[in-house]
Amino acid sequence: MPWLKLAWATALFILFFSVSAWYGGNGKPISPEEGEQLLEAILEAYGEETVAPDGLYQNMLDMIPKDDGKEFYAVNLEQLKAGEEARAADAAYANVVVPLLLKRASHPVFASERAGLMLGRYGEEVDRVAVVRYRSLRDLLTMVVEPSMVEGGAHKFAALEHTEVFITRPYISFVQVRLVLALILALIVIAGWRLIGWAQSRRARTS
Repeated sequence: MPWLKLAWATALFILFFSVSAWYGGNGKPISPEEGEQLLEAILEAYGEETVAPDGLYQNMLDMIPKDDGKEFYAVNLEQLKAGEEARAADAAYANVVVPLLLKRASHPVFASERAGLMLGRYGEEVDRVAVVRYRSLRDLLTMVVEPSMVEGGAHKFAALEHTEVFITRPYISFVQVRLVLALILALIVIAGWRLIGWAQSRRARTS
C-alpha cells in the first residue's frame, strides 16, 4: 500500500520541520521595551552587584541594542578551582544549566581543557574552554533569571576561580544540527519503507 509509505515519510517530514522551527536561530530582535523588562528582571534576580562595569547587567545593556534575533555562540574561558569540592560544584552547576539550555533549543557545542600554549601567554590563565550555542539573546536573558539558575550561581562560583564570557556570531560553522537531523530522519524513512515493504510481502505470501 503506497499510501502507508507516503504517510510514514510525511510524518517524519512534519517532525523535521517542527523540530527545525523550534530550534530556531532567526527570530525577532529584542525591542527596547522588552529589553527594559529583561534588564529589570536581571536587577531583581541578582541585585545591584551585577551593575559593575564588567557585570552581566552592563554587558547586556550594551548588547541588547545590537541584537538581531539570531543564534549566537557564547565562548567561556574558565579558570578552575582545585579540589574535590570544586569538581562537585562544577557537576552540580552543569545539572542546573544543561536542562535550562535544552529547554530553549540551546546546547553546549564544545568543551575542552587547555593542553598547552601555541602563541602568547594569555592562555596560561585558562584551564577550560566551553562554547555554547544560544537560540537567541532573548533565550539567554530569560534563562539567567530562572530561579534555579539564580540559585545555581553559587555552584558556578564555587567551581571557578575566574571566568570570561563573550558573545560571537559565526560566519563559518560546521555545527549543522538540522543537517544531521535530516540525515537521521532520511535513514529512518528508508528503514521504515523497507520494513513496510517486507511486512506487505509477507502478508501477500501468507494470504
